[in-house]
Amino acid sequence: MVVPRPPDGSRRLARPPSARDPGRTRLTTAAVVSAGVLCSALLALEVVRRLHVHPGLLAMAVFLSVQASTVVQDRTPRARAGTALLLVPTVTASIAVAALLSPHRPAVLAGFVLLTGAATWVRRYGPRAAAIGTLAFMGYLFTLFVRPTAHELPAFCLIAVGAVATQAVARAVLRFEHPRRTLLALLADLRSASAAALRSAARPARAGVLRTRLARIDAVGRALTAWQRDYPTADHVACSERSLALLVLDARVCTEETCDELVRVAGAASTRRGAPAALAHLEAVLAPRASSARVEAATAWATRALSSQGRPVRDDVLEYLVARSTLAHARLRRAEQTHGTGTLPHDAPASPTARPRSDVGAPPRPARAAPRWTPWRQWAPTSRLAVQAMVAATAAVAVGEAISASRWYWAVTSAFVVFAGTTTRGGVLTRAYRRVAGTAGGIVVGVGAVLLSGQHTSVLVGISVVAVFGMLYLGPVRYVYTPFFMTVVVVAVYAMLGDLRHDVLELRLEETLAGAVIGVLCAYAILSASSHPDLVGRVRVCFRALDALLQVGDRTFGGRGDGHEALAALHELEAARDDVEATVEAMSAALLGRHESALEAVRLLDVVTRACGVLAQAVMRRGAHGDGSPADGDRVVQDAIAAVRRAADDARDRFDRVGDGGSARSAPLVSRVHRLPSDATGSQTAALFALARVEWALRRLTQPRPTRAPGRSG
Repeated sequence: MVVPRPPDGSRRLARPPSARDPGRTRLTTAAVVSAGVLCSALLALEVVRRLHVHPGLLAMAVFLSVQASTVVQDRTPRARAGTALLLVPTVTASIAVAALLSPHRPAVLAGFVLLTGAATWVRRYGPRAAAIGTLAFMGYLFTLFVRPTAHELPAFCLIAVGAVATQAVARAVLRFEHPRRTLLALLADLRSASAAALRSAARPARAGVLRTRLARIDAVGRALTAWQRDYPTADHVACSERSLALLVLDARVCTEETCDELVRVAGAASTRRGAPAALAHLEAVLAPRASSARVEAATAWATRALSSQGRPVRDDVLEYLVARSTLAHARLRRAEQTHGTGTLPHDAPASPTARPRSDVGAPPRPARAAPRWTPWRQWAPTSRLAVQAMVAATAAVAVGEAISASRWYWAVTSAFVVFAGTTTRGGVLTRAYRRVAGTAGGIVVGVGAVLLSGQHTSVLVGISVVAVFGMLYLGPVRYVYTPFFMTVVVVAVYAMLGDLRHDVLELRLEETLAGAVIGVLCAYAILSASSHPDLVGRVRVCFRALDALLQVGDRTFGGRGDGHEALAALHELEAARDDVEATVEAMSAALLGRHESALEAVRLLDVVTRACGVLAQAVMRRGAHGDGSPADGDRVVQDAIAAVRRAADDARDRFDRVGDGGSARSAPLVSRVHRLPSDATGSQTAALFALARVEWALRRLTQPRPTRAPGRSG
C-alpha cells in the first residue's frame, strides 16, 4: 500500500529540527539553555583564574546555572524571560542573608528551615513564585555548603550572579522567537506526525507504535492551541482564531479516522482497490516540500470524491476518509500561505453568550465569622507540604551531617526536591523513588563516560554540556532523567576538579537515599492525607468536561444551539484527560498493584477523548447546517447522548466507589445505527458512531471486559 513516506536523508538534514521533532519547544529550550550553562562555566573559570579563588566554585556555577534554568516554568516566553531576570536579585539576596547569618549556627539553621517551608508554600501563587522560592533556597544552601571567606565572597557572588544572568540572557533569546515561524513549524510537525501515524496504521501488528504516533498528533494539537492562547491568530495567518482551531481539529479527526480504517481493512485487498491512488494524493499534501501544483491536484481530486461525482466513493470507506484527510490538510496549507490580514467577517468567532449573574438583585448574605483554627485536613496542599518539607529539611541536616560533614547538602537537596512539583504523598513517594534510581544510574553511566574520556578536560566539559542538554530535553518528560543526568554532571565536574573518588560517589548515593527516605517518611507521617481524593477530583473534572460537551451536542441536535461551544468544551476535556494522566504518572510508585488498572483507565479516557473529537466536529457541522437535517435523525442522536450521559454517571459513581455499580445494562449504542433514517446526514451518522465509541469506553470503565471498540462500518 502506498502511504506517505518520510523525507529522504538529505531533506531530513535540510529541514529545521524544530519542524519535525514533537518536542520542538523542549529541543530549542534545551539547546539555548545548555549554551547558557556553558557560558556560565566559562565565566566562572575566568573568575577563578583571575581572582585566584578555590576551583570548587566552578562546580557551584554549573549547578546553580542548571537550577536557574530548570525552575523557570512560566507558560509564555515573555513570562519566562521576566522570571529569569527576577532570579538575579533573588540569588544575590539569598547569598547575602546566608553570609550574614553564617557566624551564628542557630540562626543559620532556623533561617534554613523557614526558607524551606516558605519556598514550598509560595508555590500556591504560581510558577514565578515557585521559581523565586526554589532558587532562593538553592542560593542559601550553596552558600552554607561552600562557606566562602571574606576574600572569596565577592568572587562567589560574581560567579553566582553570572550563572543566573546567563540563563536570563538565554530566556531573553528564546523570548524573541517569531510567532509565525513557530506556527509554521507546528503545522509542519502536524503533517509529519500525521504521515507517521498513517505509516504505522498500514502495519496493524504495531498497535503500540500507532498509539504513540496518534498521541504525537494530539501533542501537536495541544501545542497549536497553546500558541493561539499566546498570539493573535489573524495577525499571522489568513484566518480567524476559531477557523484555524476548526481546521486543526478537522485534520486531527480525519487523520485518526483514516488510520482506524487502514487498520480495519488490513489484508483485505478487495476493499482497497482505489486505496493506492487515493493515498498518493494524501502523500502529496503531507509531503514536507509539496509543490503548489501537486497540492492543488490533490485538492481537486478530494473535492470531486467527496461530491460523489461519477462512481459513488462512499461505497469505499477508506477512499472516502482519505479524501476527507486530503482536503483537511490542504485547507491548513492554504491558511498558512499568506500572512494574516485580520479576521474575515464570515468566519469571525461567535461571541460567547454571557452567563447571567446569580447575585444580581439578591439580598447581601450575612458575613460569616472566620473560624479561629482550620483543621489541617482542610489546609491547602502547599501548606501541608510546607510543614512536611520543614521537618524533612531539619531531619536531613542532622542525618546528612552524620553520614558526611562535608556532603550533607546532598541529603538536604534530595529531601527538598521530592516535595517539588507534587501535592500528594503518592507523588512524593514516586519522585523519591525516581530520584534514587536516577542517581544510581547516573553514577554508573557517569563513571563509564569519565573512563572513556581519558580525563581530558575538554572532553569532560563536553560530557557535562551534553548531560545538561539531556536533562533539559528529557527531564520534563519523566523526572527520573533529571537526577540521572544531574549525577552525570556531578561525576564529570568532580573529575575535572581531580576529586573523583569512589567514596564520594558512595556518599552521593547514600545522602540522596537518606534525603529521599526522610522526605517520604515526613509525607506519610506528618499531616498525611491520602492521594486518592486528589485523583478522584481530577477524574470528576474530566467527567464534568465530558458532560458539558454532551450538553452542547444535545442542544445543537435539538435545534437550540449553533454548536460553537463544542470546540471549547473539547479543549476542556482534553486538558482534563491530560491532567488525569499526569496525576497517575506522578503517583505511579504509590499505586503498587493498581498501576496497570489505572493505566487502563487512562487509555479508556483517551478513547473517550478521541471519540469526542469526532463528536465535536459533527456537532459543529450540525450547527452550521441549521434546520437542514432530518428531525428523526436528530432525535436518535439526542437519545444516544442521553444514554451516554447515563453511562458516564455510572462510570463516575463506580470510580468514586459509591452505589451498586450502575444501572441495568442496555444494548450497545452501535446497535441503534439502523434507527437512523435513510436520508440521515453525515453529521448525524458521525455523531452516533462517536457516541457509540464513548459508551463502549465508559462501559469498560465500569466493568472491564475483553471487547473490541465499535468502529466505522464498511
